[in-house]
Amino acid sequence: MATNAVPQRPSDADQQASDLCRSSDLLVALVNTRASESGRVELLGDGAGLARWLTANGLVDDEVSVTNGDALAAQELRDAFVSLFRSHCGCADAPVDEAEAYLRDIGQRYPLVPRISADGYALVPAQTGVPGAFGALLAAATDLAARGTWSRLKICKNTSCYGGFFDKTRNSVGQYCSPACGSQMSMRAYRSRLRNSSPTEAVGTSPGH
Repeated sequence: MATNAVPQRPSDADQQASDLCRSSDLLVALVNTRASESGRVELLGDGAGLARWLTANGLVDDEVSVTNGDALAAQELRDAFVSLFRSHCGCADAPVDEAEAYLRDIGQRYPLVPRISADGYALVPAQTGVPGAFGALLAAATDLAARGTWSRLKICKNTSCYGGFFDKTRNSVGQYCSPACGSQMSMRAYRSRLRNSSPTEAVGTSPGH
């Protein structure tokens, strides 16, 4: 039987969870536009590719002009995020200083402004078009940092994957984007131990033993 129930607004907790997912999903999608040995292809190789990605993620309208120069800028922004996400996994060789300096610079190029409402506030791009899209990516990073979840964005340590992921483990100790990647790395480590061990040491050993 039909009712005239008034639609309920989402709770604060539900809204926060939704906003968190939106910000983290956007940045994970960005870093996963890189090619990989596991089959991912480069999605930001030119202006047309960047336009498709920005449109698919709701960052620009179809009629916005996107150039090859914009694609190069997007790759630089992506690389900076990748460096920081690698540092969140404990990769000592990640060029963090360079990435931070780059992000400070483009933070001035793609500024954000506060949008205040009765429900709270959000930082939104001050520009439109491609600059606004880049600003939206910075806003997503700022949102996650404000929520205390920035360090949960990581790069998978599986060398054939290196995919971005949001670490959902309780203590933020995840190193792989999926159990499959963790298993692959465990098997590689096991095979490496076999190659480096003597024949007698290798007898009777197997993964997990």
